Amino acid sequence: MFLSDLSETSSQFSERFSEISENHSEAASKSRHPMSSVVTAQDLTLEIGELCVPGGNWKSQISAVYNGLTDEKFPLRLKGLRWNRVKAWFYGEARQAQYHEVLALQELRAIEEAKRAKLKLAATANLLAAHLAAAGAPLDSNQMRALGRLAGSLDLSGIAGAAE
Repeated sequence: MFLSDLSETSSQFSERFSEISENHSEAASKSRHPMSSVVTAQDLTLEIGELCVPGGNWKSQISAVYNGLTDEKFPLRLKGLRWNRVKAWFYGEARQAQYHEVLALQELRAIEEAKRAKLKLAATANLLAAHLAAAGAPLDSNQMRALGRLAGSLDLSGIAGAAE
């Protein structure tokens, strides 16, 4: 009889949710935004580093991420960010990653991916124009302008306006 009362009591408590769960910390409840995963910050930092400096060493990749996040033109600029903070993300040594920091990393990744996609499109457009010209089907000026608009008026170096 004693065991049945105990099992009923424990089943009542097993259905309740804890006030503090795995995804909630005391520090996060005190701030406006919850803290994000350090692993997410590390993954984003590594990915952005490889996008900016493919095959580069760790210092150049960390510097590229740092420069991107602290650039005055970057909309989610992290003003007080230090190079060593980015290094800690890169190696997964940071104790925490704040919500706004992860958002900035996600935005920077999106910008770098867009730059890469635009360069690929420009290269494809230039290759298409070269193949058409080699096949004896040169493009007229209207077609060249359309191809330039499609490629975003970039040459292979990524300089805007260089193709015009």
